[in-house]
Order: sequence, then C-alpha cells, then structure tokens
Amino acid sequence: MLEIREDIVARINEGDIKAFESLYSTCYVYLCAVATKYIFNSEASREIVNDVFINVWNNRSTLTYPVQAYLIRSVQNRCLNHLRQKRIQMVPMSDVQEHLLTIQEQQIGKESHPLAYLENKEFEERIYNAIDQLPLKCRTIFIEYLYHNKTYEEIAQAHQISTSTVRVQIKIGLTKLRVLLGDLYPLFLLLCDFSEK
Repeated sequence: MLEIREDIVARINEGDIKAFESLYSTCYVYLCAVATKYIFNSEASREIVNDVFINVWNNRSTLTYPVQAYLIRSVQNRCLNHLRQKRIQMVPMSDVQEHLLTIQEQQIGKESHPLAYLENKEFEERIYNAIDQLPLKCRTIFIEYLYHNKTYEEIAQAHQISTSTVRVQIKIGLTKLRVLLGDLYPLFLLLCDFSEK
C-alpha cells in the first residue's frame, strides 16, 4: 500500500471528496488482498473493504494521520466479525471448515505483515517440501484432495477405504503442514483454495 500523505488526510477531514477518492484508489486493492488473505472470499472481501471506506467517510472528521495501520486494523476487525458470523451460520461444519475458521481467526490477531510472503520465491518450494514430509498414505490422499480436486468419496473409492478414513488423513495432513509451514500456513490455505472444498 502506497504512503498516504498527511495533507490528503487533512483534506478528507474537511470533506474533500477528491482527497477521499485518492485514498480509496490508493488503498483499495491492497486492502482487498489483506481481507482475502484472512477470509478467502474475494466478493466478501470487497464488501468488507467498501464498508471500511464508508465508515471512514462517515467519520472523516476523526480520521488521523498516518492512516495505513488504522485501515488495516479496520479490515482485520471486520474480517473477524465476518468469520464469527460464518461460524454461527455453518452448523454443522466439516473438520476442514472448522480447522480453517480457527486458523483464520488466529491469523487476524497476529501483527505480522499480511502479505509478506506473496512474492517469496521460496514459498512454492516450501510447500512441496512440507507435503513431501507427510507419511506416504497421508501424502497420497492429501495430494489427490489438494491438487487433483477429488472429493472424499472419489478418494475413498479409488483406495477402497471409508470416507471417514480419508477425512482423518486430510486432517492429519493439515495438522502436520501447520507445524511445517508455520506462518506460511494460512497463506498456503488461501492459495490452495481450501475454502472451496
């Protein structure tokens, strides 16, 4: 996110719509990326960011410089509210959904730079190395679920096992990857679209 000049904030305080549009155009894409990292839903992320900007405009006289940290924290808070609402609505949840929501909520509470690893060239290699460390049976099932987009049922039929066994192996894989990937784990979940499964 580009630096927002102090005079832009002062003009917004006075109700300058052009200054507000400048703030919006400068920060919108970055804040959407931050929100998407937390809630894994681009449409809901855009709504959250737009809500943050509506709130900024409605309370423009109280906006203070610098604004970047305030905007990011506002997005994080709304993402947390979104996840809590989702948790209430999604009953019962699958193990993967429950696991993912918990991780998302925990990640929002961290102060680390939200997009620090997006351009890390080693990121993909770290994922492959981590998956390669999973036990053979777990790794096989996990790869089919993750990279070949197979359902629990399809994997169960292919290996002549129960869907509950597949579910357990996926959960084992996620738990081990959480340890192996550390701070990269939430970004791994985002990039691999676990929320869509």
